[in-house]
Amino acid sequence: MTAIVVASLLLLTLVVAIVGVVVVGLEGRGVARLPRLAPRLRRAARHLNGEATPPPAFLRLLRRLHVITG
Repeated sequence: MTAIVVASLLLLTLVVAIVGVVVVGLEGRGVARLPRLAPRLRRAARHLNGEATPPPAFLRLLRRLHVITG
């Protein structure tokens, strides 16, 4: 029972974090309160929407794991 509660709380935390990234990153809300964090959240929101190119380190990892070729 404890494992289910902990897993549910972790999942809820993850969902809230993703929603926060998208709201602050895409809509620009909270930029005045988080001026140093806003560009990072904006970039993360673009990645979550599939608009940004993958980072080179991530592509290297996928090549090393033989998920992609090239």
